[in-house]
Order: sequence, then C-alpha cells, then structure tokens
Amino acid sequence: MKDGNTMKVQPTSDQDSNQPADDADQARDAIQKDRDALQQERDSLFERLARTTAEFQNARRRLESDKEQALAYANSALIKSLLPVIDNFERALATDAGKADPAIILKGMQIVHDQWMKVLKDQFVEVITPQPGEPFNPATMEALIQQVSDKYDPNHVTMLLQNGYSLHGRTLRPAQVAVSKSQE
Repeated sequence: MKDGNTMKVQPTSDQDSNQPADDADQARDAIQKDRDALQQERDSLFERLARTTAEFQNARRRLESDKEQALAYANSALIKSLLPVIDNFERALATDAGKADPAIILKGMQIVHDQWMKVLKDQFVEVITPQPGEPFNPATMEALIQQVSDKYDPNHVTMLLQNGYSLHGRTLRPAQVAVSKSQE
C-alpha cells in the first residue's frame, strides 16, 4: 500500500504469530544461560569451599601434631645439658670408697654441684637465697618458723632453711625461711 511517499508493509498473519514465540524462545535461552552460569559459579564456589575447608583441617592437624611434639620434647635441651653432670656422678660412684680420700670426694662433690648449678643458670633458673635481715616476701619465701628476735624487725628473715628457685622470674619453689616476730 502506498500512502504518499511512505509505504507501509503490513505483516502477514504468519509473521505476527511467530514473533512472540521467537521472543519467548530467546528469553528462555537467556534464562537457561544465566541459570547454567550461576550453577557453574555455585559449583566452583562449593569446590573452593571444600578445598579451603580441607586445607584448614590439615593445617589444624599439623599444628596439633607440632604442639604435641613440642611438648613431648620440650625438656630435651635441659636433659642434654644434665647428661655431663650425671656422667660425673657415675664416675664418682665408680671409685673405690676404701681407697679414696674424703677430702677429694668432697671436692669432687663440690665440682659436680657447681656444674649442676651452671646448667640450671644456663636454663634461666635462679636461686632464691634471702639473707637474714631481709623483709619477708611471700611471693618468693615460705615461713616455716617464727622466732622472737631482738636483732631483726618483725617479719624479717632470721635464717635461710632451704634455697628456693625461680624460672624466668616465676617462683618454682619458694625459699624456706625462719621469720622474726615481736616479743609480745
């Protein structure tokens, strides 16, 4: 049909009926593609999550195993440093007591004691030796006896009964002391 300069083409009835079907097919295809893409992304995320979870569990097991080993062998350095002291004790015990001079045995015991104390010092163990006249400190001392004393103020050490020991500043065993009390 001609209408002036423009010509209009009117679609036939076949074209009219196919157009909405084609649009529906294209929309369905687009939705299908989007769904497939989302499913692939979901599957990929699930795989990553499963891998990450497995890696985390493996790392946790490794850390627990390392911790158990560290605890099991924590004292190995101390034990290795004590072996020479044990060797010296064994040598001393192997000597014939009937032929040995008591002064030499005592001197050997002093050497082994000094060696033992050096090992403890190397392991950051300090000896707590409060001197008479020091104020009583319950964090590092244990009072076993109270003594009346004119020489010291109340609650001061009068006598060291047994050394104490600390590790990195933490008291392992308090020093046992006698403490002064007033005359009352």
